[in-house]
Amino acid sequence: MDRILETALLGLDRVKTLTFEDFSIDNRQFWDSLSDEVRADIIKQGEASAQADDGYISLALFRDFRKTGNRERLQEVYFAKRKNLSQLVIAECVENSGRFLEAIEEAVWALLSEPSWVIPAHNSYIRDTEQLDTPLLERPVLDLFACETGEILALTKCTLKEKLNPVIVKDIEWALYNRIALPYIKDCFWWMGGAGPLNNWSPWCTQNVLISSLSLSSLSESEKMKIVRQAVITLDSFIASYADDGGCDEGAGYYHAAALALSGAMLMLERASGRDFTPVFTDSKIKAMADFIEKVHVRGDIYLNYADCSPKAGSLTAREYLFAKRTENCAMMHHAAEDVKANGWREDDNDYNLYYMLTGLYYLNEMTKEAEKDISFAKAPFTCFKATQLVIWREDDITFTVKGGCNAESHNHNDTGSIILYKGIKPLLVDIGVETYTKTTFSPLRYTLKPMQSGWHNLVNFPPVEQKDGAEYRAILIDEPDENSVTFDLTAAYERDERLRKYHRGVFFDRAGKTITVSEEIDSSLVPVLTLMSQEEPEFGKNTISYESFSIEFSNDVSFEKEVMNVTDERLRKAWPDRLYRSLVTLPGSTDWTITFK
Repeated sequence: MDRILETALLGLDRVKTLTFEDFSIDNRQFWDSLSDEVRADIIKQGEASAQADDGYISLALFRDFRKTGNRERLQEVYFAKRKNLSQLVIAECVENSGRFLEAIEEAVWALLSEPSWVIPAHNSYIRDTEQLDTPLLERPVLDLFACETGEILALTKCTLKEKLNPVIVKDIEWALYNRIALPYIKDCFWWMGGAGPLNNWSPWCTQNVLISSLSLSSLSESEKMKIVRQAVITLDSFIASYADDGGCDEGAGYYHAAALALSGAMLMLERASGRDFTPVFTDSKIKAMADFIEKVHVRGDIYLNYADCSPKAGSLTAREYLFAKRTENCAMMHHAAEDVKANGWREDDNDYNLYYMLTGLYYLNEMTKEAEKDISFAKAPFTCFKATQLVIWREDDITFTVKGGCNAESHNHNDTGSIILYKGIKPLLVDIGVETYTKTTFSPLRYTLKPMQSGWHNLVNFPPVEQKDGAEYRAILIDEPDENSVTFDLTAAYERDERLRKYHRGVFFDRAGKTITVSEEIDSSLVPVLTLMSQEEPEFGKNTISYESFSIEFSNDVSFEKEVMNVTDERLRKAWPDRLYRSLVTLPGSTDWTITFK
C-alpha cells in the first residue's frame, strides 16, 4: 500500500495548533489588498445575510426525509444557515468595523443550537444501511456536512479572534471538541478506512476534521497525535485506492471532493507538522491525481462525465490553482486562473464553505496576474487511464471517449462501454448524468432510476437483458487502446443470459478523415437495440441518422424509434436544455456505424 504521508511524517512527535493567521481579520495587508469591486460585493452579500431568515430545522423536518425521500427541503435550510455565517465572517473581515458581529454571533448560536449536524440522508452508523429518523446526540455521526460545519465554526473563531464574545468562543470550542474531535478519536466511521472501498468522503471529511480539531488550543498533545495518525491512515488508504495514472472512477464532478480535498488535507498536515510537503505534492502519483481534471476537460465549463457526474462539473477555483502550483502543473494553474477571472472567486457548489472562500480570496490577486499571461496549453491527442479503462481521443475540436471498467465503481451507473462525443463545446452523444438526489438514489432501488440504467447510455442492450451492477459485470480489454482505437468485450457487463453469447465493441478514430467508426460484434438470439442519447434532435433516413452537427450511417438495414426526454429535474436543468433525445436503433446483428461531422 502507498504510505506517502506516513513516510513524510516519520518521527513526528509534536503537532502544532492551527491558528490560520494568514486569514485573520488582523492581517490587514491581505484584507485591504482586495479590490474595491470585490470588497463591495462581499459587503453586499454580508448585508443580505444579516437580514436573512435562516429558518429552523425541526425534528419533523429532519424526519421528512425518511417519510418522503426528499433531501432538498431540509438541506435548503441547512446550507443557507452555513452560507450566511460564512458570508458574514468574510464581510466583517473586509470591513473590520464590528457592524456584522452581532449577526455573526446569532448565526454561530443557531448552529450550536442544532442538536445534530448530520443531514438525514447520512444519519446511519453502518455504510449503505437504512438511515435513522432521529439523531442520537450521545454518539454524533461524522458525515460530510457535520465535518464542514465544524470547519466553518473553527475558522469563524480563528479569523475573528478577540472580536467575538469570549463565551461564544468557548462554546464553539466545546462543540468542536465534543461533536468533532472526540467522535473522531473514539468512534470509527466507514470513510476512515478498514471497512470496504473508500471514496471522496475520506479526504473531504478528513480535511475538515483536521481544520476543526487541530484549531483547538485545549486539545492535548496525545489527542492531536491520535488525530494526525488516523488522518494519515485514512489518506494513505485513499491514495492507495488510485492507480498510478491518477484516474478517478467517481468522475470529474467528484474530483473537487476527492483528489482536491486530499490536497487540502495535506496542506493541513503540512501546517500542523511543520514539515515541508513539497516531496509529497511532487510525488508522481499525487501529480497524476491532480492532473485528472485537466485530462477530462473538454472546453469551457464542460467535462467528460460518467456515473453521477454532470458534464458541468464546476469551474476551477483557487483550490485547483493551489493544487496545480504545488504539483508543478502549469496548464492547470493557468486554467484555474482563467476560470476565476471569468467566473469570480466564489465556488458555486461550495459557497457555504468558509475555508474555500478564504482560500479563494487569499490567492485572488496572484491568480489575476496569472490569468493575464498570454499563454495556452494544448491537450494530449490520446489519453488512457488503464485502471478505469477510460480512453480519450482528441483531434482539432473533436473530443471522443469510451469507458470500459466495471459496474461497481463509486457513484456507479451501468454504463460500461458507453461513449461520449463533443465537437468543440457542443455535446453530440451525451451522458445525461444524475437527477436530484433522493432517498432512492443511494438505496437498493438505485437501478430502478433511468439514468443509472444501460438503456439510457450510448450502448447496445438486448431487451429484456441490460447491464447489471456489480464488480463482476465488467469490460474485458481485447485490443489495447492506442491513438486511434480500442476494442472491448462487453458480454460480461450484462445480466447473465444464455441467449446473449457475445457483444464486442470496437472503436476506430480516423483522424485524417475526421470520422469515427463503432463496430458492434454481436452473437445473440435476442434482438440488439442501440441507444443513442443526444441534445440535437435526430432525423431518420435510410439507415442513417442526421443531426444538426453530425450524422451516423449504419452498415446494415436498421430501424429507428425516437423518444423525447423532457428535462424537468432541477439538477439536470443545470446542464441540459428543455429536451434531450433518445434514439433506439434496432440492429439485425453485428453492425458498424460511422460518425461524420458537418
